[in-house]
Parts: sequence; C-alpha cells; structure tokens
Amino acid sequence: MIPRPPTCQGCVQNAVVYFTLVAGGKAETYACCQGCPSLVSDSILPSLALGLKLTVPTPVGRGKCPACGFRWSDYERIHRLGCATCYEAHAPLALATIARIQPGLEHHGRRPQDSQADRLAKLTKARADLQAALRIEDFEAAAVLRDQIAELENGPTESRP
Repeated sequence: MIPRPPTCQGCVQNAVVYFTLVAGGKAETYACCQGCPSLVSDSILPSLALGLKLTVPTPVGRGKCPACGFRWSDYERIHRLGCATCYEAHAPLALATIARIQPGLEHHGRRPQDSQADRLAKLTKARADLQAALRIEDFEAAAVLRDQIAELENGPTESRP
C-alpha cells in the first residue's frame, strides 16, 4: 500500500510546503499546497495565516514593569520596587521574596502585639502599684496608673486630634 501524501490544511490538494511551529513547549507541523497563497506568502507569518496566537514568554526576572520600566534586577541591586504596579508585574518573584523575608503574607506592623500572658502580668503589676500609690497618697502616680490599667483592660484607645 502506497502512503498517501498529506493534504493541505487550507484546501484538499496535496501538500508541498511543510513547516513546524514550536510554541509553549509543543511542536505542531502544518502542511499546505502551493496554491494556498495565504499560507505560503512571504509577507505573512504562517502562524498568523493559520489564525494561531503565539506568545513569547518573558524569562523570569527579565520583564519590565509596564508603568515605570523597573526590572527585577533593579530590585536585587537596590532592594526597593519602583512603583505599586511592580508588585503585579513581578508578582512571582516578589511573593517568593516576601515569603522568605517575612513569615506569613500578612503584615502586622513593626512591633509584635503583646501576648495575653504579658498583658495579664502588666495588669497585675499596675494594680499592685496603684494600691501602693494610694496607700502613700501619691495621687498623680495613681492617676497615671489608673489610665494604664484602663488601657490594658480595654486595649489602646485612639487619640483624637
């Protein structure tokens, strides 16, 4: 049995032109005849003629931020990002760096909050100091201690301007 030559992907004639497109790690071979000018034209890419959308992946760390043009190599040099859009443009590398530097992805501020045991110990000491201040009639110190106890019991209050 004689193998039949492949047919053109644009019509049903025998294929005489073959090309292979490699995109996204996959290679696809296409065939066309000489009569299909849309596929063999010199002025158009075969991928466009076939209606294939090809994207060229940017190597990790080489892309620029669309807003400011900042590259990840710039971050590695100065340890600051260029703008807010850089967090989106360099998301995989930024998240990996944040995860390595800071435990968890949620920021809790410069100082860690007091634990419940520390708070209870401070409250007990402040109450004892208040009793001692009242015994010796040091009302100024007692007022300060009263405010500290209220803050420890209720949490810090927002100061109003």
